[in-house]
Amino acid sequence: MKRTYSQIDMDERRKIARWRTAGISVDVIAEKLHQHRSTIFRELRRNRFEDREMPDLNGYYCVMANDMARERRAKLRKLSRFSHLRQSVIERIMHGWSP
Repeated sequence: MKRTYSQIDMDERRKIARWRTAGISVDVIAEKLHQHRSTIFRELRRNRFEDREMPDLNGYYCVMANDMARERRAKLRKLSRFSHLRQSVIERIMHGWSP
């Protein structure tokens, strides 16, 4: 059986949040979403909202989780972030170096 990876989308995040609020276990959620249980655990851990001033609000919220995941994916690459490195690569390519 071929394994494929698909990123969790907003609709799935809504279902995860709703089912966690209802007290459904991670194993059942993973089965319903056709995901591995470790994917759901990772989603819950990485995208958990925490507020030090109001700890009662801590938890998994689908909109916040989606924003956090999108922000992680939107990080710029090294050559975009570091202009001195980008300029160095451009100069070396102009002198015949291979990247």
